[in-house]
Amino acid sequence: MKKFAAFCAAMMLSASFSVSAYTLAGTATEIPEGALKYCATSKNFWVCVNNYKQMHKD
Repeated sequence: MKKFAAFCAAMMLSASFSVSAYTLAGTATEIPEGALKYCATSKNFWVCVNNYKQMHKD
């Protein structure tokens, strides 16, 4: 049972790393470095990133 629980935990961890770079539409997304620093502690990361992009349009 411990091996099964460890396997499930490892699968969930690896899945979380593999899907973190994609949006719900399945497309890759780029996050500016400044947005990562600015939004690191926000409660809703993606809303913060979108707000950051709107404030810092180049």
